[in-house]
Amino acid sequence: MSQPNVLLVVLDSVRAQNVGHLGYPRDTTPHLDEFAARATSYTNTRAPGIHSISSHVSLFTGYHVAEHRATSHGASLAPGHTIWEELADDGYRTGLFTPNAIVAESSNLASFFDDVTGPKRNVLLFPEALGPESISGDPSYLEYVRACLESESPAKAIVNGLAREFGSSSAAHDPEREHGGEYVQEFLEWRESSSDPWAACINLMDAHYPYLPQERYDLWGGDVLRGLHREAMGGPLTTQYLGDRPFWELEACMSLYDGCIKQADAYLSELFEGLEAANELEETLIVVTSDHGEGFGEYSVVNDAVRLIDHSWGIGNEVAHVPLVVKYPDQSTGETVTEPASLTRFPSVVRNCINGERGGFVPETGHAITTSYRIEEPGEGLPIPESDREPYFGPWHAVCHEQGGATVVDAVRREDEVRFESSIPDQQATRAHADREFIESTVDELDPIDITEADGEIEAAVEQRLHELGYRA
Repeated sequence: MSQPNVLLVVLDSVRAQNVGHLGYPRDTTPHLDEFAARATSYTNTRAPGIHSISSHVSLFTGYHVAEHRATSHGASLAPGHTIWEELADDGYRTGLFTPNAIVAESSNLASFFDDVTGPKRNVLLFPEALGPESISGDPSYLEYVRACLESESPAKAIVNGLAREFGSSSAAHDPEREHGGEYVQEFLEWRESSSDPWAACINLMDAHYPYLPQERYDLWGGDVLRGLHREAMGGPLTTQYLGDRPFWELEACMSLYDGCIKQADAYLSELFEGLEAANELEETLIVVTSDHGEGFGEYSVVNDAVRLIDHSWGIGNEVAHVPLVVKYPDQSTGETVTEPASLTRFPSVVRNCINGERGGFVPETGHAITTSYRIEEPGEGLPIPESDREPYFGPWHAVCHEQGGATVVDAVRREDEVRFESSIPDQQATRAHADREFIESTVDELDPIDITEADGEIEAAVEQRLHELGYRA
């Protein structure tokens, strides 16, 4: 056969335990479940990191987080280390399609693709007038309105602010410009523009905070919950739920999150249908996964003084266990793989596929490693007393492996440690002492690799978009 196309689909922030074919009772992913039935489903996949930047760097390069150490929003990779550059050298057109400001703007990951689409929300209704990103810091509504009135076009500036819902923004997921369907359509048009083999990454942010599904997918949330969630929006959720807002509210937001996953799944169906209509579905290597999961107030399995909020910290199943469905070219029979799998295998799987071989995501060592170096001391962004911050500090390390006929995760954070069975959702009920020596030796074998350059400077407009996605500067 001719060179296969390559498609990586990252369902940003989708955790495994909220996916249908991995055991979730709600019908969140009917289309992915159907696709998995005729593809290869890895049921025990671990994300390399719990943040977009670290996991994407691992996906693109094949290195573990403990090796590449790219953990900041402004991370900059040196040329010559990504699978996309290899594919370009082999004659592939490469494309990136994402509203994720970290992947497309604040880091330099987008520079390794021929064509990049997104984010779209940086286009103001009145580009010539003042916009929210022009105001430094985190001004109140009153402060923004005052700045508008002092600008050259007050009315247009206020409209710009209202359109972006400044202070409680949903602009990160503008329903008209930033939903997954927009990027799926952009990709399908792009792949039609040339007869060359193509390789693309589509990052769909529908399930990322803020959790605001379109009405037709909001099956479990409702207006009251949406209203509460909007009150908490406008920056990091950690500020809200380590502050005055009750954790029951965050827990309830999972119902909105499920609607967001269903929305992403619907656009995934449009993607499959488009490829099938173009007679390219069968001849393409398709990898559908997530870069990390999401926390909704669960207690950390490593230290129950910590509760999980989005994907800011932690190392348990909520943030580290992700879905992974792989359809190899001409594959028609479904397969289930239960061994620990790692997304760091993506470049190797692509190389094998181009060579006519079917490589897998199970590491040769049998160990799937997750690492996070956040939160860093002194943790000044945490809205809690300095004396209470230590349990949130990294690094966090987890190694998923098979032990005595079971799949277990050994996890450590400084002096904290725990072992739990990866297949049991209630990790707290399966706690035991971790094999600290095993974890430390496994991580110590991963020598730092010099593939990064000095972090790039992040523009104010990009900082604003990161703020809308719940990130701190």
